[in-house]
Order: sequence, then C-alpha cells, then structure tokens
Amino acid sequence: MDEPRDTSTNGTAGEEDSFFRAGDAAGAGDDLDPMGIEEQVAERARGRVKRALVFLAVVLVLGVVLFVWLAGDLAYFVSSTEPVELGPAEELESVRLEHNRFVRVDGIARDMCIRAEVFSGKVRFLYLLGSETGGRILIEAAAPGDADCLGAVAGSFEGRLLDLASTDRYHNVLRYYREHFPAAPRKGPIHLLRQGERPWSAWWVPAVVLLVVLLWALNALTLWRLLRRRHAAGDEGGT
Repeated sequence: MDEPRDTSTNGTAGEEDSFFRAGDAAGAGDDLDPMGIEEQVAERARGRVKRALVFLAVVLVLGVVLFVWLAGDLAYFVSSTEPVELGPAEELESVRLEHNRFVRVDGIARDMCIRAEVFSGKVRFLYLLGSETGGRILIEAAAPGDADCLGAVAGSFEGRLLDLASTDRYHNVLRYYREHFPAAPRKGPIHLLRQGERPWSAWWVPAVVLLVVLLWALNALTLWRLLRRRHAAGDEGGT
C-alpha cells in the first residue's frame, strides 16, 4: 500500500512561482513608462501637430481672401509709371476710360464742396468740365486747410483712375453728384481719379501680402519639422 504524499508544499510553491512571474512581467512593463511620461509627450506632440494644421489652414484662407481683396491694388502697384495721356477734358468725347490705370487729364475741375477724412488726411471731390465724357470723371484730391470751397480749379490732374461700379466706397459722393449737379450723367459709368496716387508708391500693399506668405511658409516649415520629429520618434519606438 502506497504511502500518501504531501503535495501541499509543492502546490503552494507553484502558486507562489506563478504569482512572482506575473508580478515580474507586470513590473517589467511598468518600468518602461511607470508614470506615463512617454504617452504624455506623444499626446503633446499630437496636439502641436493639430494646432499647426489648423493655423496653417486659417492663414491659407485669410491669405486667399486678402489676396483677392488687394488684387486690384497689387496690379496697380506693379503697373507702368508712365501715365496714359487722356488730353484736355473738352476732347474726351470718344475716349474709352479704363479701370485701374495711371492717367493724366488736363482741364477745369469744379469743387463739389464735399470733404472727407481718409487715411492720408482730408480730401475734397471735384468733377471735370467741358464734355460729357469729362463729366464722368470725378477727382479726389487733398483738401487745403485754409478754405472750405474753392470753386473751379484749372490744371493737370494725374493719378489712379477707378471705375466706381467696382466699389461702393464712393456711393454717397456719386449720389450727391447726380442729385445736385446738372452736368452729372444720369446713367452709365462714372470714374474717380485719385490724384497723386502713382504706381510703385503704396509699398504697404506688397508688404502685407509678403507678410502673410512668410507667415504661412514659416508655419508650414514648423509643421513639417513636427511631423518629421514624430515619425523619427515612432521609428525609435518600433525598434
């Protein structure tokens, strides 16, 4: 008859071995990142990439809107510095007036007794006498500070010619012109000559566009570096 064997000790030892092996495995995993620092670093990196992407998209949209808004100013800035000679206002019957051109016209301009404050200072508005086409040209010029209304002014007027159909900025001036002056054409295009505004003079226009382009480029470079760094960290973690 076989004697019974005492297996209680061996069973306890096996359970203890299993317990310690499991503990060692868990401890080995915890030792890799016991406080979750690597995950926090990875989360911050993902956050930086997301913010860079959002900022890049915002700057791109704002840049496109700004470029569309300043397209006319930028085109005029780089145009020829030689003015288009329109000649005397009395001979403008058959002249086709072009929008956003640097022009010069001679004649007599009547002060409309309208004053306005703009970025460059106080301005007045006049209109040309002598022909139906000349009556379609209003003039914005610097207003002298010593007189309210100067009547008529004779001379040569040089500057940027704008078709007022392209902007609502001068709506009140145009309405006043048509309501109070019989010489004002009731229908058809009206142009505004902004006296003294020459090509290659408004340097703020390309400066603003260049600033937006540089801002976008710097942010794109930052995003590229973040993605490259994140990719390199992933390769190191994989090995």
